[in-house]
Amino acid sequence: MVQSSLPYDPVPASVKIDLELHQPYRTWLGLGRLRCEWCHHTWGAHGCPQRRSAVKLLASCLNSDSLRGVLANLIGFSWGGAA
Repeated sequence: MVQSSLPYDPVPASVKIDLELHQPYRTWLGLGRLRCEWCHHTWGAHGCPQRRSAVKLLASCLNSDSLRGVLANLIGFSWGGAA
């Protein structure tokens, strides 16, 4: 059997892609409201809905409780309850 020399990455590629694509930008020549440059949703306190769900999925893939806590504080949800 052939073993792969590539390391295993527990974070799905879709999460990495969503975090990279969903970034804020300002409308009205930089003076307006923040919007997501990929899906054009209004950028709230925790980003657009797709970015928030990607961060939740990233937090569920991590094995470190301290990193989960940091991500939970960033996007504002409790680990045991509803979003």
